[in-house]
Amino acid sequence: MKALQKILASTIGIIFMLSGFVKIIDPMGTAIKFEEYFHVFAEDVSTTLPFLESFFLYLIGWKLFLSVMFSSFEFILGVALLVNYRAKLMHRLTLLLLIFFGFLTFYSAFFDKVTDCGCFGDAIKFTPWGSFTKDLVLLVMLLVSMKLLPGKKRVSAYGTYGGGMSLQKENSSIFKKISIWVAVLFAFGMCYYAIQHLPPIDFRPYKIGNNISEMMTSQEPCVSVYYMEKDGEEKMFENYPTDTSWKLVRMETINEDECQPLIPDYYISNEQGEDFTEITTKGTKLLVIIQNVSEIEPETMEPINNLIRGVSSDDVSALAITSDATDFDAFKRKVRLSIPHYYADATVLKAVVRSNPGILLVKDGTILGKWHHNDTPKSEVISQLLNQE
Repeated sequence: MKALQKILASTIGIIFMLSGFVKIIDPMGTAIKFEEYFHVFAEDVSTTLPFLESFFLYLIGWKLFLSVMFSSFEFILGVALLVNYRAKLMHRLTLLLLIFFGFLTFYSAFFDKVTDCGCFGDAIKFTPWGSFTKDLVLLVMLLVSMKLLPGKKRVSAYGTYGGGMSLQKENSSIFKKISIWVAVLFAFGMCYYAIQHLPPIDFRPYKIGNNISEMMTSQEPCVSVYYMEKDGEEKMFENYPTDTSWKLVRMETINEDECQPLIPDYYISNEQGEDFTEITTKGTKLLVIIQNVSEIEPETMEPINNLIRGVSSDDVSALAITSDATDFDAFKRKVRLSIPHYYADATVLKAVVRSNPGILLVKDGTILGKWHHNDTPKSEVISQLLNQE
């Protein structure tokens, strides 16, 4: 029973560590998911509980803080379960977290509100019901592990009955404490790095080396089957029948996930909404991604302006892409950004680069480089990347 308990606790710990890890390397992604949930909750309670609507809208301003805290806590909790640090307390905290996650995933699945819970960030995608099933399985494993936890040993003047080190002594061991502190420093340190720079591992489709044009096309040809009816009989056809007496009931794509583009929503337009997507995938482009101008200070744009001037003599065209259509012309004048600009959906731009502003170097659709504004490269770096092609 003791071995089973350790296996269960370790398994849950490893899953929590993996789930927490993919979140702490991309806290901005988890913050986006929190914002999505808060908007959904605010909308759902707007008519019945307006005070809660205000509360959820208020929480949107704390989305990044909550992302860092929840992601780090999940990772640290996984380490604690794995090394058996203060087992009873950590099991109870895990129970609370699983109940919380279970509520979110059930809400997503039952009401079809959030199609991806972000349980494993962008690394592994789960359907809403798949996420809820995962949480149920983990909950059952946790409850069994809690049931098998040993109780406190009675202590006499001669030591503990049954021999061995006491539970209190075991929980205060140096190795376990070091493990927890290392986990704390690693989790918060990784979050800080990812926010100030970019995620060290990019699970998004827009990672360096990927080609935007290729990702906009179907991964493989769609395969459909046709359900036809004639004389009260329904039959499935792999090819549409030439016999006109058969009437179409429904058509199903059997490889829907595989035949969808990796980035079906990548669309670049001008102010009139005309399609200019191709302008970002032909030739060599330096794309300045600006999500929200209200969050950008003028001094943030100075290194980017220097970079634009530095590459202007090369065969590189600089473009700005924004989702902020209201004040962008005024923003350009304020920060002296003298390049053409186009528009894209805010969600797409957040997926392209976790920085506002951010920078991409794209050649014939292939992403050669991606930078946070804190790491704006010199023009020499751009030249070196282009010369490597």
